[in-house]
Amino acid sequence: MLLNFCISSISYSYYSTLILIAMKKLLILLLIISAKGAFAQKDTIGLNVPFIDSTVAYERVFDAPNAPKNLLYSNAGLWFAETHPYGGITQLQLQDPVLSRVAGRVTASSRESYKVLWQTNYYSLTYNFTVQVDCKNGKYRVRIYNIQDVEAGYQTPVDDLMQSLIKSKSYSITNTYTLSKSELKRRFKTLNTVVDGVMADIANSILVDNSF
Repeated sequence: MLLNFCISSISYSYYSTLILIAMKKLLILLLIISAKGAFAQKDTIGLNVPFIDSTVAYERVFDAPNAPKNLLYSNAGLWFAETHPYGGITQLQLQDPVLSRVAGRVTASSRESYKVLWQTNYYSLTYNFTVQVDCKNGKYRVRIYNIQDVEAGYQTPVDDLMQSLIKSKSYSITNTYTLSKSELKRRFKTLNTVVDGVMADIANSILVDNSF
C-alpha cells in the first residue's frame, strides 16, 4: 500500500510538472503572438511614426560628449527664446533646475508638394506640440508629444488621426471637412519632417557655449 502511495505521489508530481511546462510554453507563445500583433498595429501605415499605447510620441537621446549638464539645460531654455528657421513659434512653460528639465509648447509648419498627373500642388500643414528636454552630463533627451494637427481653426489630436488611419478610415474634422486616408498619410509624413526639423534645430543650439 505504501508502495502504491509512493508511485501515485511520483506520478502526480510528474504530471504536475508536465502541466506547468505546458502552461509556460503556452504563455510564451501568447506573448509572442501579442508582440507580433502590437508590432503589426504600429507598423500598419509604414511611415515610421512612433505610436505606443494609443499615443504618437517622438523621443530621441543625443550624446553630447564633455558637455556639462548645466550648459545643456541653459541652452535648452534659451532655445525657446530664439527665432527658428522654419518659422516655429515657441513658448517656454517649465524650467526645473532640480531635474534639469525644460518644456514648452511649439507651433511649427511645413510646406510640402505633391503631384497629380503633370501638375504640382503645394500645401502647408501646421502642428502644435509639447517639447521636453531632459539634460544630463554628456547627453540629453528630447521628447515631442501631445501633438495637435492645426487646420482651419481646429486643433485635432494626431492620436485620433492615427487611430483612423490604422483602421483605414477617413477622419471628419467638421461635418463638411473630411480627411481621406491618403490625406492622413500625407499629414503624418509632414509631421515626421516637422519633428526632424525641430530635433535638428535643438541639436544645433544646445551645444553652443554662450559664456564669456
